[in-house]
Amino acid sequence: MNDYIQTLQRLLMQLTTAEQQDVVEYYREYLEDAGVTTYQGAVDLLGTPQKVARKALADYSIKMSDRAADLGTTPTGKQGTKENVRMIWLIILALLSSPITVPIVLVLIAMVIAVAGVFFGLVAAAVGLLLAGLVGGVVVLAVGLLMLFSVPATGIFYLGLGLIMLGVSWLLTRVAIWLGSLLIRGLAQVAKWAYDRWMPQSKASHATKRGK
Repeated sequence: MNDYIQTLQRLLMQLTTAEQQDVVEYYREYLEDAGVTTYQGAVDLLGTPQKVARKALADYSIKMSDRAADLGTTPTGKQGTKENVRMIWLIILALLSSPITVPIVLVLIAMVIAVAGVFFGLVAAAVGLLLAGLVGGVVVLAVGLLMLFSVPATGIFYLGLGLIMLGVSWLLTRVAIWLGSLLIRGLAQVAKWAYDRWMPQSKASHATKRGK
């Protein structure tokens, strides 16, 4: 049994030490109460350590996301997108641990691929817009500066146009990135809903709920 617990703890390295202990001690007590003393006995009762760890990691990721939302401290920008992607991945791995959820995982993976395609398309568009705006804006500004002394009115016009081009390109870039983040955030909510709806209640979920 100790080998099972040690393997489980190694698979929970993404959690804090306190969170690891919460899960590990729960399962140690559960196995002891059930009279299980061997690795195979623990596998027969709970499933493999990998299966248990996947569920525990998904549970904790969802718990932290919900807690941040309740406190109004949900990360935004790159950090928020990174954490949402991580949570989606952990949920997919957890769902894959249960045969009855495989069709759900296939649908979720298809959605991930679709959203990833749109996201990278938006990022590519944002980079293109930014480069086009920078190059065009700089060129127009240069023309404006050259004409400022010979034809002041025209020079001022081109200077203003260049600044507008730079501003619009920056704004469109920010909008594209925001839309990409919004898509990933929406997919994360769908993944959480699928996990809560179809993931069988496990000992891992009970263990993590103790930490709420």
